Amino acid sequence: MFNNLAIDVALGLIFIYLLYSLLASIVQEMVARLFNARARVLTKALRRLLEDDDRSGDLGVFGRFTFFNWFYELGWSVVHFFAPFQNGPFLKKFYQSPSIRYLGENSASARPAYISPQIFSQAMVHLLRGQPEGQASETAAIRNSLAHNTLHLAPDTLTHLRNLFEDAHHQVPQFRINMETWFNETMTRASGWYKRQTQVWLLILGLGIAAVFNVDTIAIARILMKDKNVREQMVRLVANREPSYTAITDTLTRKHILHRDSSYFRQDTAVSILLKDTALIGVYAALRQDAGDAKNVLGVSRACVTDTAGGKRATHCGFTHPYQQNGWLVLAGWSITALAISLGAPFWFDLLGRVVKFRNLPAQQGNTNGV
Repeated sequence: MFNNLAIDVALGLIFIYLLYSLLASIVQEMVARLFNARARVLTKALRRLLEDDDRSGDLGVFGRFTFFNWFYELGWSVVHFFAPFQNGPFLKKFYQSPSIRYLGENSASARPAYISPQIFSQAMVHLLRGQPEGQASETAAIRNSLAHNTLHLAPDTLTHLRNLFEDAHHQVPQFRINMETWFNETMTRASGWYKRQTQVWLLILGLGIAAVFNVDTIAIARILMKDKNVREQMVRLVANREPSYTAITDTLTRKHILHRDSSYFRQDTAVSILLKDTALIGVYAALRQDAGDAKNVLGVSRACVTDTAGGKRATHCGFTHPYQQNGWLVLAGWSITALAISLGAPFWFDLLGRVVKFRNLPAQQGNTNGV
C-alpha cells in the first residue's frame, strides 16, 4: 500500500470535494424543482424551435459583441421567467394543445419538463391539420395550412416546416419523422444549456457552502500535509465511507439528480417533490453527518477563543485557525473549493474510486503473490 504524502493529501481533498458536491447537488435540485427549471429550459428550447427568437438586430452595432448580447439575453430570460409566452403566440398555442396541456404534473407545474419526439410531432400535426373542411385529407389540410400560414407562424419557422414537408414528399408519416429529428437535435442542445445552468448554480452554491462550512482548500491542504494524525484520520474516514458513497451516488443517479449523460429531461415529471422524498432526506442527513465528521477531522473552525494574556480577558471570534490568518488566502481557498464543487459529484466520485484503487493496488498485488 502506498503511504505517499501527496496521494493521501489528494485523497482527503477529493473526498471533501465529493462530499460537498453531493450536498450542493441536492440543494441545486431543490432550487431546480422549486422554480421548475427543467420545464423552463424546455420552454426556452421550444421557443428557439417554433419562434424566430433572434433579437440580435435590436442592439444595432452592439449586437456584434458577445458581451452586450449576453446581458441582453439575460434580460429577456428574466422577462420570460415571469411571462413565458410573451412574443410567442404559436408557442402558446402549442402548449395549449391537448397533447401537451395535460403532461404537466399539476397546476403549479403546468408545463411538462419532458416531451417525447413522438408527442411533439403529434401536437404539430394536430395544430397544422386543424379541423379539415368537408372531406379534405390530412395531407391536404397540412398543405393548405403551410401554404396560407393559417397559424401565423414566424417566417423562418414557416419556411423550415415547408421544407420538411417537401422533403417528406407530402407524406404525413415521413413529415412527422422529419419533425422528430428536428426536435431531437434541438433537445440535444437544450441538454447542454441545462448542464451549463446547473454548473453555474453549483458554482454559486459551492461558494456559499465553502463560506458556511469554512471549506478552505488551501488551509485543508496545509493541515493534511503538516499533521500526520489528521491525515491518517482522513484516510480512515475515506476508507470507511467510500463503499457507502457508491450507494449514495447510485440513489441520486436514479433520482435524476446526478447526470452522467445528456438526458436531462427524461422522466422528470415522474419524480416526486424533494420534501416528500424520504430516500433523499435520508441521503441528505447522512451527508450532513459526514460533513460534520470531516470538519472535525480537519479542524478548520471559526469558534470564539478567549485570550487572558496581560491579565485582561478578551474574546476573539472569526478565523482562529493559524492557517487562516490571511483573509485573501481564505477567499482564494473558498474559490478553489467552489470551482471544484462545480465540476460535479460524478467527477469526484469516479476520481475517488481511481485514487483508492491506485493506493491499494500494491497491497493487492502483494497478497496475490503471497498466495
